Amino acid sequence: MYWKKLKALGAGSYGTVFLATPKDGSSTFVAVKSAEVKDSSSLSMEGGILDALKESPYVVQCFGEDVSVENGKHTYNLLLEYAVGGTLHDLINIYSKCKTMVEESEVAYYAFQLLTGISHVHRKGFIHCDLKPSNILVFPTIDDEYGSIVDVRLKLADFGLSLRTVENETHTYWDRGSKKCRHHIGTLLYASPESVARGIHGKAVDIWALGCIVVEIITGRRLWSCHESVDDLDFKITHEEPVIPSNVSNICKDFLVKCFEKDHNWRWTADMLLNHPFIKNATSGKYHPEDHGLISNNKVIINPFSHCESWVCKQHLFSTCFHLPSSDNFRSRYANFPAENAQRRITEAPNYSLPLC
Repeated sequence: MYWKKLKALGAGSYGTVFLATPKDGSSTFVAVKSAEVKDSSSLSMEGGILDALKESPYVVQCFGEDVSVENGKHTYNLLLEYAVGGTLHDLINIYSKCKTMVEESEVAYYAFQLLTGISHVHRKGFIHCDLKPSNILVFPTIDDEYGSIVDVRLKLADFGLSLRTVENETHTYWDRGSKKCRHHIGTLLYASPESVARGIHGKAVDIWALGCIVVEIITGRRLWSCHESVDDLDFKITHEEPVIPSNVSNICKDFLVKCFEKDHNWRWTADMLLNHPFIKNATSGKYHPEDHGLISNNKVIINPFSHCESWVCKQHLFSTCFHLPSSDNFRSRYANFPAENAQRRITEAPNYSLPLC
């Protein structure tokens, strides 16, 4: 089956995200992250990470990869599930435009989902390093009878800046030329004090970012929305205490205090926060059968590129030329894609022997 890219959904340093559908006219949709093969190392690495994280219903699912010749260019495509609800950033904007405050129980439910995803990422030995509303996808569950939204599933996405770590280890980046600590990685507005001041990136950076996200859901504004320059923002993050919303319960305030602990060694972990009363009170009595499998809109997610495989390696799904010769060795060489072998795949990626049109 061949596929076509319908339109661009977004673009970044990694490449471009497209909405795609089969050419046979079926109503299946996926998101495709694309980059020229010569520039696809980051995208390939992200695919390896997503493959390692595929057991969680709170992490966007990756179905596999494809290499096609599109408009004369060798193109690497990462095949992802499509989030019809957009991003959490879009959802927050909807609430803001409607001048509607998100109920605290709903905020806690969103935080529960994000923490469950973060906990899974950390247990697998990864740090996201760039958590923010625009990197969190929204999957609404629709009541087919009434056409109304009955639930919202949030999933972590965009692992292009993620790091691999081990227990009790942090990453510190140094500029060899000046012998000074390099700046943080990720988006500064959601950066933690230790990453900005000392370039330290451990699991705790994701927890600080979660706190920033929760504040943004509550207020509709970014935590550090008032700053004059990058240097001013750096100073605020490293020297000032985050302003916790006053119109929330004491339990919610305490939850945010735990997220915003300045000393990253004492900042609560994802598992600890999942047992905080703010989360437990909002989710007690709720049974989530979808947590025991990958379910979207009450249906198990099936790989649209293969009904019997969770990860596929394809060729020419999106190619724009005709009479392409088959390359059976592509599938055999790349059928298994564990995250620890991603680096090998990256070094080999530019050597795909595909015909140019």
